[in-house]
Amino acid sequence: MRILIAYHSRSGHTARLAEVLAAELAQRGHEVVQEVILPVRDWNKWLLPLPLLPLLPLLPLYLAWSPFRRLWHAIYLQPQQAIQPLTHPDVSGFDLVLLGTPKWLYVSFPVARWLNTVQGLDGRRVAPFATFCGPPLRVFEVEMLFDPLDALIRKRGATVAGRLHVSSNYHPYFWFGEMERLFRWLSKKVFHRPLHDFTLDGPLGKEAVQRYCDSIS
Repeated sequence: MRILIAYHSRSGHTARLAEVLAAELAQRGHEVVQEVILPVRDWNKWLLPLPLLPLLPLLPLYLAWSPFRRLWHAIYLQPQQAIQPLTHPDVSGFDLVLLGTPKWLYVSFPVARWLNTVQGLDGRRVAPFATFCGPPLRVFEVEMLFDPLDALIRKRGATVAGRLHVSSNYHPYFWFGEMERLFRWLSKKVFHRPLHDFTLDGPLGKEAVQRYCDSIS
């Protein structure tokens, strides 16, 4: 099977996950090609959250009430960021596309632009994968990212073939590791597991990679 792994990575965690997936799938006998989605210009990290601020006062309602989440996803306008010319602007020659993104509350802006501009997605199988700071909290981490991402993929006529999420245990904002400490606490409180277990180096992260590769190949 000919597989394209297209991904954007700002801090390197999604890139590392893409490399692990490429090595695993190549070992299984597949032809693997990688495409790094690069912005034309990197935005200052303090400007990136500005389009996301409207949700913050409503976040408790979003987390607590599924009808509001569905409404929010229906009216939310996904920000995009200009990307550099692609090596593979048409993906119709691939049997499977793996699409990687960090979680920027929702989909990262360069990946949103890739989905809007790349050709040949109609009829393709697309399997998204992602990294985010915390453990796999169902609403805040998993659904908040993958529900709109899946919708964008299906809008281009592709089929969602699988999902993979791995914790990076890294958050670029705040100053003293506050978010990492919060997510480590939540991991033990909600899952009774250290956050490290959900990372690429942890047992649950490694198991998730294997299950994902099994399901798509």
